[in-house]
Amino acid sequence: MSKGIGASALPGHEVIRQFLEADNAPVGPTDILRALGLPARLKAALRATLHDMALAGDLACLPPGRLKGVTGLPETVRATLTRLRSDGQAYASQPDHLGTSILLTATLPDGTLLLPGDEVIARLRPRLSLRGRREGRPLRLISAAPRCFPATVQAASTQPGKEAQTHTHPPRTSDGGSLAALQTAQQESAIAPSLDTSGRSQQTIRLVPCDRRFDLVLHTVSEPLAPDTVVLAEMRPQQAGKPPEAHIRSVLGPVDAPGMAARLAVLTHPMPTAFSPEAETEAHLLASRPVDAEAAASTFTGTGTGTGTGTGTGTGTTSSTPDLPRKLPTHPSGRRDLRSIPLVTIDEETAQDFDDAIWAERTDDGFHILIAIADVAHYVRPGSALDQEARNRGNSVYLPGQVVPMLPLALSAGLCSLKPGEDRLCVYIDLQITPQGQRISGTLGRGLMRSAARLTYQAVQAALEPSPQPASSSSSPLPSGSDASSSLPPDLLPTLMAAAQALRQAQSPQAADVTPEEEFVVTLDAQGLPTAFTPRQRLPAHGLVASFMIAANGFAAEELDRRMAPGLFRVHPAPSPTMGLCRQMARYAPRPAWHDGLRLACYTHFTSPIRRYADLVNHRTLLATLEPFNTTPQTGSESDTLSTRAAHALAGHLHLAERRASSATQACYNRLAALFLRPFIGQILHARVTGTTRTGATVTLTKTGTPSFLFSSALPDELRMNDDSPTPCTSLPSEAALQVGAVVPVVLISTNPAQGTLDLALARNAR
Repeated sequence: MSKGIGASALPGHEVIRQFLEADNAPVGPTDILRALGLPARLKAALRATLHDMALAGDLACLPPGRLKGVTGLPETVRATLTRLRSDGQAYASQPDHLGTSILLTATLPDGTLLLPGDEVIARLRPRLSLRGRREGRPLRLISAAPRCFPATVQAASTQPGKEAQTHTHPPRTSDGGSLAALQTAQQESAIAPSLDTSGRSQQTIRLVPCDRRFDLVLHTVSEPLAPDTVVLAEMRPQQAGKPPEAHIRSVLGPVDAPGMAARLAVLTHPMPTAFSPEAETEAHLLASRPVDAEAAASTFTGTGTGTGTGTGTGTGTTSSTPDLPRKLPTHPSGRRDLRSIPLVTIDEETAQDFDDAIWAERTDDGFHILIAIADVAHYVRPGSALDQEARNRGNSVYLPGQVVPMLPLALSAGLCSLKPGEDRLCVYIDLQITPQGQRISGTLGRGLMRSAARLTYQAVQAALEPSPQPASSSSSPLPSGSDASSSLPPDLLPTLMAAAQALRQAQSPQAADVTPEEEFVVTLDAQGLPTAFTPRQRLPAHGLVASFMIAANGFAAEELDRRMAPGLFRVHPAPSPTMGLCRQMARYAPRPAWHDGLRLACYTHFTSPIRRYADLVNHRTLLATLEPFNTTPQTGSESDTLSTRAAHALAGHLHLAERRASSATQACYNRLAALFLRPFIGQILHARVTGTTRTGATVTLTKTGTPSFLFSSALPDELRMNDDSPTPCTSLPSEAALQVGAVVPVVLISTNPAQGTLDLALARNAR
């Protein structure tokens, strides 16, 4: 039988691919033929077909180990480009292997230039070692990133190999390629003025992308623009043998325009910023209804109780939970009426969305604490336009001077925000703990609350540590903007602090230090320009709130696990011995696992449903387990049942959204720092060494807290960092050695506010 006859008897590639992707159990050719109802004599034809499918990339998405007994297949993977190099190559990562990188050629077989964000099927070269970076070439484009991106106009007087003073030097690369040659030829070409059809003068303009992942220079023909003007450029289809071209779609303004740093952070980290008309309509319709009417429409009681052991805040068997204090009435809706309890919110001064409020009292057995959380799940129903928007965004993004909210402002800063003196629907967690912080009992339910005061960390700290007040200051450390602040019980804040200290006692004495690295707060003037970078205060009041949130999140996680509910847990693997002090980023998972930072076996996110979609999912899941107050058709819509595959996909999506938000925030700070530091060009600053690589050292400026890099070529010769001789360097001055943690003087050579980068050199008198 000829190969062609055998191949024609097989089903198409799509049928075989769907079968292979439907499961993860290992299968060989015989198993595949049997499952498809085909005779074993087609085994050779199937092997040839699988080879063709591998070449086409149809096997790139199979679970690891799915195929067995088939050797010699080309190794193809699904990968996303993460950075474009000037030598014509690009780095890429696999969705399931974010810690590894692949080096690919940056063009498709037809010559199309690939950009960061493009998703491709790539064929890998055979692995030479288990530790080396994989290399390969792209076969086809699966999804393309936007070809429209922000760029800055480069100064016309700039000569090849040199940059204007306000820009960093180009990345130092020793290898070359076709793209690099095209870039060099482009840089050496003279600017050729011309006239458009209307007679206006035009010239060739060089554009540098504001996204640091794009290591290329584009050119376009346009009316003259001032250097450092930010434009929105769009890639033109690349022609063989010609450098990349773009055309200007719009002019955004100068790089130091108010709000430009935040705008560029959003543009270089594509995220939705405008809500759909359907979502806005839903939000305004919900916000127009009285809260009390909404409470009356609730379909669940607020009396669900939880049992189990409290591993997050100490151990102890849960008993039946006593009623809330003062025999609080139950609202006609079935919610517990918490409006007479002086719950308070404690947030930063600039906060507008108040997710949670807390309260505590002393008891004979220890403390009775209450954490009330905005009942976002009551308003944002699964599958609604609001839910689709929140799921797509994943979380709110907080940038200096700008917020990209997960929910429309009508909800995030309005109906759902726990504003003082206003009735709000809430989900509460009621905990009884011992003086040592061990949990005695816990309750989860729905309630109706009214915040007694909106407090800030600074105000709480001032109240807890009273000091002589200047004559011009207010007689009360609590904010005067809240009408209820003066009526707070005088012992409330001390009791909250005492309860928080008890909760901290119950944590493992071996708990890891979860205090983040030093953060800086940027101060903007009326024009939106940075005027100061100051270290963020870490007050005991921050720890107070954190202790309450950890207790609530830990209780919610244990309830999810105990009820075997389909939620999202927060996991944080311990660093492996090979990683040293480097820690992996915490992420979401469908099943509980160890959280090394908190030393907890079970943890989740539950207390911030206004700004995190994972919290909203967990609210829906747990609230669906409560006893229905009445049986209505809406009861079943409270929570979507997440399959294992859907939960994994959602966890991966939220992890990427979290990384995007973190990266965008840091990028915004970096651009503001580059603006702020322009007057310091040529001066000596100080930087703390955070790591070393083969090409230099990573550092953090002590003046702004922003990261930068010291290239080896920028180090003084006496350090012999550029010495390639085989003789070991043993005579380095100890005072100049770049050790992690050392603070060294550096000279600021230039800044690039468009990309948020700095060019530094180690001062020759480094000590």
